[in-house]
Amino acid sequence: MLKATATIVLALLVFTCMESGDPPTDNLYRPYQDAYDDAETPPEADRRFTAGEFVGLITPGMPVAQIENRYGSGVMESRKLPAGEGTTEPGYVLFPGTVDELFILLGEDKQPDRVRFSNPRANWHDAATGLTIGTEFHDLREMNGAPFEFSGFGWDYAGTVVDWHGGKLEDLIVRLTYAPERLVGGGLPDSLLGDMRLSSDSAAVQGLGLRVREIIVPIREED
Repeated sequence: MLKATATIVLALLVFTCMESGDPPTDNLYRPYQDAYDDAETPPEADRRFTAGEFVGLITPGMPVAQIENRYGSGVMESRKLPAGEGTTEPGYVLFPGTVDELFILLGEDKQPDRVRFSNPRANWHDAATGLTIGTEFHDLREMNGAPFEFSGFGWDYAGTVVDWHGGKLEDLIVRLTYAPERLVGGGLPDSLLGDMRLSSDSAAVQGLGLRVREIIVPIREED
């Protein structure tokens, strides 16, 4: 029914354009084409996210049991998840062992609070910007719309963006990695190592082949 409706509306719009003498444009039929495309994608295959609003079918306040019910049995398991500095925290894994493996971390109320993913082939992506694993440094800067700062490398929180400076990605936690083959002499200089802040505008980081290696998305807005 949705396909038929979209097709009829599109045909009417194109006919109207022909009557007016104006050629049809992408902007004219794009909303109806989007509806058509959405009809082709099963909801459980949606890999988009918007911080504080949704991650796929997961929405704020949704309990674990409902997440499992939406995606079906056998695709989620309870697990101790790495939390940095050698510690772990209780959580769940959606799609374990697949490219779209998603760590679901819990808040103080033991309810889903945020998700984390890092597979280089993950299909998860920001609905507004397209941000995903592997996004290159210059694209990340453009998506944010402002310079940002991130931590130095060589420790547990290496490459973590710590200040988006009010940019579009400010609700996300993003971690970066570098391309070892870009390094002169086989290693990073001390000026880029450890618990320090590095600027995305710094000349020292431009040739490192930086890209996104991990993304953490809040499921619900912070109080």
